[in-house]
Amino acid sequence: MNSLRLWIGLLALVCFTAGVASGMMLSARNAPTPRWGALADYETMLVDHFQLSPERARCLRALLQGYERDMVRFVRSQRVNEYIASHEAELGARTQEYERLIKEKVLPASRREEFARLSAPIPFPSSH
Repeated sequence: MNSLRLWIGLLALVCFTAGVASGMMLSARNAPTPRWGALADYETMLVDHFQLSPERARCLRALLQGYERDMVRFVRSQRVNEYIASHEAELGARTQEYERLIKEKVLPASRREEFARLSAPIPFPSSH
C-alpha cells in the first residue's frame, strides 16, 4: 500500500471520528432538560408565568422536588400503616408460625425457652 494512501485514509478516519464526537456533544448540549416528576409541568408554568431567573428556577425545582419526596414518603407510610392494620391478624398468625418453626426445627431444645423470652410479641404500630 502506498504510504500516501495510508495517510489519506487515516486523515479521513480522524475527521469522521471528530465529526461524530462534535455532533454528539452539540446534540447533548441542545437537548431539553429531562423531566423529573409529577410537578414538572407545574414548575414550567410557574417559571414561564413569573419569568423566573435561572437561579430562582433552580430554587423552585429544588423546593418542588423536596415537596414531592415528602409527599411520596408520607403516602407510603400511610399505606403501610393501613395495610398492617387491615392484615394484623394474618400477619400475627404468620409470625407465630415462623417463630414456632424456628423454635422447633432450628434451635436446640436447651435454647428454646431463651428464644421464647427474646421473641415476646411486639405490637405493630397502629394508624389510629
